Amino acid sequence: MQKRTISHFCQKCCAANPLGQEFCLRCGTRLMIVVQPPSMRIDPTETTPHEEHLLERLTILENTLARLTERLEQGLKLLLRQSETTFTHHALVKSLIEILNECGVVDQTRLESKWRAECDKLNETTDGSKSKKEEKGRKAKRKTTASG
Repeated sequence: MQKRTISHFCQKCCAANPLGQEFCLRCGTRLMIVVQPPSMRIDPTETTPHEEHLLERLTILENTLARLTERLEQGLKLLLRQSETTFTHHALVKSLIEILNECGVVDQTRLESKWRAECDKLNETTDGSKSKKEEKGRKAKRKTTASG
């Protein structure tokens, strides 16, 4: 007669995993509940069924918090990579404009004014809910920085 092993199943690929396994053996997903026999976690004489239920809920919350932390760290890494890429692109465009200005191919002030006009058009189409007061304040601020 073969000995039957107790398993819990991965929430992603439904593969059976032995008790106490933290990651799925098939797909590597962190398992939602790390199942351990209650005898390994707590002395059963000290707890009631209600307390065991609460401890299971705490385990689920801890695992959810750990997954959320991992996702936030991944998001932060993506944001940092995006900001580095944007900075590099900005520096490249600025250098290109300066070279073209030195060669007399492009008038830098005219190019900047056209660029600002295009940015304003884009802002108006994407955010039509801004009030006219905000628009006037922004234009006045731009005029003071351009003249200063």
